[in-house]
Amino acid sequence: IMVDFPMTEFIKAGKTPEIENAFRQIEKYQWIIFTSANGVKYFYQLFFETTNLSSIPSGIKIAVVGPKTALELKNKGRTADYTGLGGTAENLINEMIGKELVQNCAVLFPLGNLAPGSTQVRLSGIAEVNRINVYSTVKTYVSDKSPIELIRNNCYDLVLFTSPSGVVNFAETLGPQYLNQELRFACIGKVTTVAAEQYGLRCTITAETSTYEGLANEILNYYNKIKN
Repeated sequence: IMVDFPMTEFIKAGKTPEIENAFRQIEKYQWIIFTSANGVKYFYQLFFETTNLSSIPSGIKIAVVGPKTALELKNKGRTADYTGLGGTAENLINEMIGKELVQNCAVLFPLGNLAPGSTQVRLSGIAEVNRINVYSTVKTYVSDKSPIELIRNNCYDLVLFTSPSGVVNFAETLGPQYLNQELRFACIGKVTTVAAEQYGLRCTITAETSTYEGLANEILNYYNKIKN
């Protein structure tokens, strides 16, 4: 039984001089790197609003973090030139550096406002990188508190975290007096697990592959082992 309890929502960023300059000089970039499907979605919206163009010039190569982001890009009429294998932004950048795909290139990095700058810094050592924030992650207004009461009363089996921002907003909503290591969590990847640990939480399950499918498989494996 799945109980939907969203902790975050995404909104398109407002047009800034940085975004407008990047779009008007779009052809100077050899690569655009997308680390999420949301990055693709909101990039295209802002790109069209700014330039009245519906597609990225064909001479620019595009890299995506994984299959879900690749699908969002394909829905926009474009096939990714490189799709990451590791499921995280950090792995994607390491793969591209290892394959010498971005050395001495101009790279456009469309991200969300909460995305860490570590991958950008890593890439900046070998390429000219321009980061633009094309969307913002904000806390969802919680009107139905019944899922929180299920957790506070220990009437649940597992809470699923799919992003660090979800962890932060959940902790604020649940309340510090209820945060302890007895709570049961599954996290979509190591970055999300680290965010949970900063609140003193202990993740029961951490997906090795940072996708929804990877998380689901880890949960199934966990309960199968208990059953057997």
